Amino acid sequence: MKNMVFWLLFISIFISALEVVMSRHEARKLFVEIQTLEKIRDDLNEEWTRLLLEQSTWATDVRIETIARNELGMRPPVNSDLVIEK
Repeated sequence: MKNMVFWLLFISIFISALEVVMSRHEARKLFVEIQTLEKIRDDLNEEWTRLLLEQSTWATDVRIETIARNELGMRPPVNSDLVIEK
């Protein structure tokens, strides 16, 4: 009887130790995954900032006016072209 209790305790402790090792390993894997995802997030935020800057550069009034004049041949209306209706 005493011998059986010893073996049950030994097996229980061994199984508990294995569970601790497995759970720590899983925690490490999840931590590495979190770090990888945070790096991806930071890279995407950096790219988003660059894209916003690029968008604001492309959409400046001066640039749009230059394209309208040079590529589309647009010009501001002269007074004789204006029609005012009452």
